[in-house]
Amino acid sequence: DARGQVAGDKFYMNVGDAGFLKPFSGYMAGEEYAYVKIFSYFPDNPQKYGLSTTASQVLLYDARTGYPVCLMEAGWVTGLKTGASTTITARWLARKDASTVAIFGAGMQGRMHLRALAQRFDFDRAWVLDLYPEVAQRMAAEVGPELNFPVEAVPLEDRERIIRQADVIILVTTGDQPLVEYDWLKPGAFIAKMGSYQEVDLDVVRRADKVVVDRWKYVAPRTPELKMLAEEGFGEKDIYGAWPDIVAGRVPGRESDEEIILYIALGIWGEYAAILPEVYRRAKAQGLGKELG
Repeated sequence: DARGQVAGDKFYMNVGDAGFLKPFSGYMAGEEYAYVKIFSYFPDNPQKYGLSTTASQVLLYDARTGYPVCLMEAGWVTGLKTGASTTITARWLARKDASTVAIFGAGMQGRMHLRALAQRFDFDRAWVLDLYPEVAQRMAAEVGPELNFPVEAVPLEDRERIIRQADVIILVTTGDQPLVEYDWLKPGAFIAKMGSYQEVDLDVVRRADKVVVDRWKYVAPRTPELKMLAEEGFGEKDIYGAWPDIVAGRVPGRESDEEIILYIALGIWGEYAAILPEVYRRAKAQGLGKELG
């Protein structure tokens, strides 16, 4: 995407007051397959229907004929993609010697982020925080044994203590309350905010040394913090840079160990265009899935 070799787009469609659908498409030049992904978010599902708030599916198309070749559930691959993408971003924006990480949100995204980040950084400790303590404990018990450093579940009310120690802070929740305050952040902290919910105090955005986004045109209308700050005149002019430009080397990433850097992302199509075809090829080679006549 940084080199202009990916076509794609996405938009949000409100479904009355119940929730929204987000169709998302992409194709990388030279690939065998193009994709369309649809993500849905309906916040009242658990209480009303006993269902998850989110669902997502991918339809993969043969790039030569335009015919569909694969339908897959996209929750796992979204976690894989987002964890990998954040880790690549952290390579440029986090301190190279980062040794502690705090994960807010103990679902699929939290698990995938911790696993991916552990491949890149030499952490000596991780903390997991969630609105539901038992969910955080479950993630720590599941993922901890896979890693060579301790993973501790921490009650959400103890988050200030954890944030003050964390070099890397990952926010992958569906809650709508500020979890991180600027004055709690240590020098050199990297904060990745990966959803369209308010998770940081507005001062984190105002006072961060650098605010980086994946695509301004998508995060600006969907990120509560940016929408509120727009009333003060905060806009694209106040953003340091976009993720594709940093990865491509057009804009420098971290320039000192003291910088506090905030990354805001909702996902861009190039990430899926790079991953989905290979997921399909590997699944097919292993004989996974069912053929539909």
